[in-house]
Amino acid sequence: MFSGGWIVWGSDMRIRGGAILIAFLLWAGSACSPSATALRSSTTYRVPATFADGLLVAIADLYGSPAGANHWDCVPSEAHPRPVILLHGILGNMADNLSGLSPMLANEGYCVFALNYGGDPLSIFGGVIDIRESAIKQFGPFVDSVLAATKAEQVDIVGHSEGSVMPRYWMRYGSSVASNGSPKVGHMIGVAPASQGALDAELAERLRTNEPFKSVQKALAENGCGACLQLMNGSEFMTSINGAGPFPGERFSGPAQPGVSYMMLATTWDNFVVPYRAGFIDHPQFKNQTVQQSCLIDHADHLSIVFDPVAYDLILNELDLDNPRPVRCVATEPAFTSVEQP
Repeated sequence: MFSGGWIVWGSDMRIRGGAILIAFLLWAGSACSPSATALRSSTTYRVPATFADGLLVAIADLYGSPAGANHWDCVPSEAHPRPVILLHGILGNMADNLSGLSPMLANEGYCVFALNYGGDPLSIFGGVIDIRESAIKQFGPFVDSVLAATKAEQVDIVGHSEGSVMPRYWMRYGSSVASNGSPKVGHMIGVAPASQGALDAELAERLRTNEPFKSVQKALAENGCGACLQLMNGSEFMTSINGAGPFPGERFSGPAQPGVSYMMLATTWDNFVVPYRAGFIDHPQFKNQTVQQSCLIDHADHLSIVFDPVAYDLILNELDLDNPRPVRCVATEPAFTSVEQP
C-alpha cells in the first residue's frame, strides 16, 4: 500500500523526516484470450482515477492480482511481443500498488504479470525482507515462468519505488541472460525510483551512525525489514547495484546490463524519495526524466504517480519506442503533503 520510505518536512526537515519514516515503518510491522489483441477488443478493465480510488478497488481482494494481470495463457501480440512484469514497492503489494498500471497496460493490449515479493504470504505488506533474496529466489524464477508461459524472448519491467531497485540486483547477479546470450529483459522502467536510496547521502550516513536511529534500524533488520536499511543511500546493497565493481558473482560491471533500455521516471513532488534526483542514474543507458518535464501542472507524488495519466503515457512510449503518442497534461494531485526538495 505505502510504497517508498521517507517523508520529510518542516524545519530541520531531513532529520525529522528520518524519524517520521522509522516510526512509520515500525507501525507497518479468467484467463486471457488467445491473443493480446483479442483481449483488448473483448475485455476492457476499469482504471482507477486516483490513488484513493485504487485503494478502494484493492480492498475488494487485497491478496489477489490486480485487474488485467496474471492471465497465464495470454499470448503476446505482434505489436507488443514482450510481456510486462509489474513490481510494487516496500510495504506494498500488487493489489493496491498496481491497481492502476495493470488494467491500463492490459487495455493497451499487453500481457501483464505481477507478483507479491519480499513478505510473509499472509501479510499485505511486501518488499520488506532482504532485497537480494527477493530478487534471486522470487523474481528471477517468476521471470522464467512468464517467459515459458508466453513463449516470449524477453520481458519488460515496470517497477515502483523498491520495485525499480530489486530487479536490478537480479539483472546484475542472477540468471538474467538467456541461453542465446541475450538479456531476458528488454526495457526496465522505474517509477518514483529509489535508484540511489531513499535519502540523500549525508542524512543516510547520520542515521546509520547516530543514536537513537542506529538502534532502531538494528531492530528493524532483526524483525524482518532488511530492505529498510538496504534502501538507504550508501548502503552495501546500493553499492552492489550502482558501483562500478567488479563484485563477486556479478554478470556485468556497472549499473546497466548490456542490451537493456532503462528509464527512470521521477516526480519533483516525491515525498518519500528525497531528493527526487536520488532516483536517477548517470549512465548512457539510462533515460532520466520527471513527469513535470512533460506537464508542469502535474503534482503527482510518490504514491499517486502510479495513477497518473502523464506517467502512463510516458511509460507506454518507452515500452513502444516506435509508436510514440502525445503525452497528456493532467493535474494529478498528491496522495500526501508535499515536501521541501533540497
